[in-house]
Amino acid sequence: MDREPLDRNSILDAMRYLTHGVYVLGTRRGRQSNAMTAAWVMQVSERPPSVAVAVRDDRYSRDMVLESGTFGLSVLRDDQVNVATHFSETSGEYDDKLLGVPYGLTPGGSPFLLDCLAYLDCRVMDTARAGDHTVIIGEVTAGDTLNDSFPLIFDPTEYEEALR
Repeated sequence: MDREPLDRNSILDAMRYLTHGVYVLGTRRGRQSNAMTAAWVMQVSERPPSVAVAVRDDRYSRDMVLESGTFGLSVLRDDQVNVATHFSETSGEYDDKLLGVPYGLTPGGSPFLLDCLAYLDCRVMDTARAGDHTVIIGEVTAGDTLNDSFPLIFDPTEYEEALR
């Protein structure tokens, strides 16, 4: 069967069916903490336990993670779409998105949400370029489960373009 090449919109439409969770990535540089919504996260190794997160190059948090060498991931529950939206609406360069949000610090010093499913504390191992994103690979150095529930699964109809 001969098929015409698909245009960009057709490709992106098909890719929206790839399943992945929704997380809040927290990082700290000196006394400054920041957090952002991240939906492109995956486990990449068991030994050592490692994850990869894709962060758009123009995101304020990207530079903070690369400078600090650490980040935390808060795994959101299926009822926390509002939390994901909160951390995607503005830049941490201009607003303190953690103000009024209960959070703790991982052993590595990155902020994580106290009201989430679980958290991972990560040390940057490597990076790779991927289009307009940097893939940050982090070794998981600590983590804990805080709630016994279901994770939030990304549904593009619930979010704006800001999550990417």
